Amino acid sequence: MIDKVLSYINKNSMISNGDKVVVGFSGGPDSTALLHILYRLKDELKISLYAVHVNHLIRGQEAFRDEEFSKNFCEKLNIPFYSFRIDVTKMAKEKGLSSEEAGRIARYECFNNVLKEINGNKIALAHNKNDQAETIIMKFLRGSGLKGLSGIQPVRDNIIRPLLICSREEIEYYCEHNNLQPVIDSTNKEAIYLRNKVRLELIPYIIKNINENVVDNLFKMAEILNDENEYIEKEALKYYEDIKDNGGIIVEGFKKLHVALKRRIIRQLIKDVKGDLNGIENLHVEDCLELIERNQTGKMLYLPKNLVAEISYGKFFIKRLDTKKDFEYILKIPGILRLDELNLVVKTELLKNHGNLTDTPFIKYFDYDKIKGGLVVRNRKEGDYIFPKGMKGKKKIKDLFIDKKIPRDERDSIPLVAIGKEVLWVYGIRDTKNYKIDEHTKNVLKITIERG
Repeated sequence: MIDKVLSYINKNSMISNGDKVVVGFSGGPDSTALLHILYRLKDELKISLYAVHVNHLIRGQEAFRDEEFSKNFCEKLNIPFYSFRIDVTKMAKEKGLSSEEAGRIARYECFNNVLKEINGNKIALAHNKNDQAETIIMKFLRGSGLKGLSGIQPVRDNIIRPLLICSREEIEYYCEHNNLQPVIDSTNKEAIYLRNKVRLELIPYIIKNINENVVDNLFKMAEILNDENEYIEKEALKYYEDIKDNGGIIVEGFKKLHVALKRRIIRQLIKDVKGDLNGIENLHVEDCLELIERNQTGKMLYLPKNLVAEISYGKFFIKRLDTKKDFEYILKIPGILRLDELNLVVKTELLKNHGNLTDTPFIKYFDYDKIKGGLVVRNRKEGDYIFPKGMKGKKKIKDLFIDKKIPRDERDSIPLVAIGKEVLWVYGIRDTKNYKIDEHTKNVLKITIERG
C-alpha cells in the first residue's frame, strides 16, 4: 500500500521536495492511515508534516475521545499537532447552513489558518476510492454535468488526496496490520445523511445484486471523465480569453459559442470574481445564459453569495455587491471585545512573564511595557504597515495581502490589531517582530482571537 500511494502521489505530482503539508486528522481509519503513510514517506519525499484536528462538538464524549487519540498519536510520531473546537451546530444555525456544510467550512478555515501560520503549501485529505464512488452517485442523483460526475479530484489547487487510489477495505487492513487502532465515528453507521444512505444501503445493494465491481468501475469512470472535462475546460478558457473585456465578456462573441463552452465560461467568470464556485449551481448558470440571450442593457440577475449578473451595452458582467463596512474598536486591557461583524471575540489579559509562552494561530503574546499608545482592532486602512517576523524592515499591509494571495473582497474583513498605522497582528496571517517578549519582559499582554 505504501508503494501504491507513493506511485499515485508521483503520478499526480501531488508533492514536491520541501513541501510543508497540513494533514486533516480526525483520528478515524482513513486519516490515521494517511498520516501514518505520509510519516513513513516523509524522508523519501522530503516533506514536513503538521496534523490538524477539528472537534465539531457534536458527538459528546466521543468527540473528545477522538481529539485525545489524535493528540497522543501525533505525540508518538513527533508530528506537530493543532487542535480546534468549533460549535458546528451553532455555526450552522447562525449561517443558515446544513451541519455538513458548516463542518466543511470550519475544517477548511482551520486548515488554512494553520497553513498560513507555518507558511505551508499543501493540505492533505484522506478521501478514498469508496468516497469517490459515493460522491459520483450523489452527483448523478442531483443531475450534475460532466464536471460533477468526474468526482473528487486527486489535486485541486493546494489540496491533495493521496489515498484516493485506495479502497476502504485496504485502508482498514493497513490500520489493522500496523496496529494503529484508529477511533470509529459511530454516526458513520447511521443512515441519516444522504452520503451514509448511499454508503450503507445503496452501494451494498448494487454490489450484491447488480455489479460487485461498482466501486472500481466508478473510480475508473471518474478518471476518464476528468480527462474529458479537463480538455473541454482548457478549450473554454481559450475562447474566454478572446471575448474578455474590462472585467466582463462580449455578448456577441459569446453567443456564437457552443453551449458546453458557454457554461464553463460563465463559471470561470463567476470564479474570477468570487474566488470559488461554492453555492453556485447549474440553475444559476442557466439563468445567466438566459440573461445573455436576451441581451438587454440594464437587466440584472441576483446570484447567491452576494453576486449580481448584469448586461451593460453588449457586455455581460458578474459583480460583487458592495457590502464593505469599516469597523474600529478600542481594545480594553484587560477585557473582552465582540466583533459581531465577523463573529469573532477578542480577549486581552495581563500576565507576568513566567516563560514558556508560545504563540499560536489564535493567541499572540506582546511585551506590554513596550507598547506606547492605545490599541485598536479594525479593518485595513490606507498606509497601514507591519514589521513582519522573519523579515527585514517594514511591509505595507496592502503588499502583504498581495503576497499571501488574499482575495481582494476578503481583505476588508480581516481584523488588525494596531497602534495608529502600525499593525501588531494581521489575524490569521502575520504578526510583528516588534513588541515581542524576551528575557527582559516583565508584563505580558496576551491577545486571543476566537470564533464568537
